[in-house]
Amino acid sequence: DDKGANSLVNKLKKAGYPAYTEPLTTSKGTLWRVRIGPYATRESAASARDKLKGEGYNGIVAAAK
Repeated sequence: DDKGANSLVNKLKKAGYPAYTEPLTTSKGTLWRVRIGPYATRESAASARDKLKGEGYNGIVAAAK
């Protein structure tokens, strides 16, 4: 939900990540994605993802829209 997503964004921002939420409309209602970035290169994005995994978070590297 948006409260949980915003809570996670605040936690990630305090840790120094450029985090934000993005709404996604589905047939089941609005979902909230937590995104981090943008990064200048795919390699720097992958490095941030690896660091996040080490901190207990899951994620993928996706192209910015």
